Amino acid sequence: MLRILVKNISYSILFFSVLVYAEDIEKLKEKYAEIIMTCAKDYPITPEDIEQLKNSKMPDNAKCLFACAYKTSGMMDDQGKLSVEGVNKLAHTFLSEDPERLKKAEQFTDACKSVNEEKVSDGDKGCERAALIFKCSIEKAPQFDFIM
Repeated sequence: MLRILVKNISYSILFFSVLVYAEDIEKLKEKYAEIIMTCAKDYPITPEDIEQLKNSKMPDNAKCLFACAYKTSGMMDDQGKLSVEGVNKLAHTFLSEDPERLKKAEQFTDACKSVNEEKVSDGDKGCERAALIFKCSIEKAPQFDFIM
């Protein structure tokens, strides 16, 4: 069950993670498993929530878990907004030796930056925006040949 959660969050956390070399994917899974376990202490989710995530649906209980993971990874800033700079920094870390993949990752991130313009009611907490980021990443992935 944790493996499924790690997979869903890892893909959402790193829009471009499916393009990273196999050994880097394993490193990412380890890194994000740690982040998820830490965040899950404050934002627990149920097996039903995990089933929804497997079906690319964001359950209400998982929104703050994702916000925590996004903030911890540097993908979300302290104002609860998508950090394009943070995501691109991660892309450069893992894709610097593959300019084509790096460019696609940056374009993918750019395609989802509009989530920062959406009105949310939880302010800098970021839970609602985390759901928007998740939704955008699921919707935009096919346009960039990413599998979510």
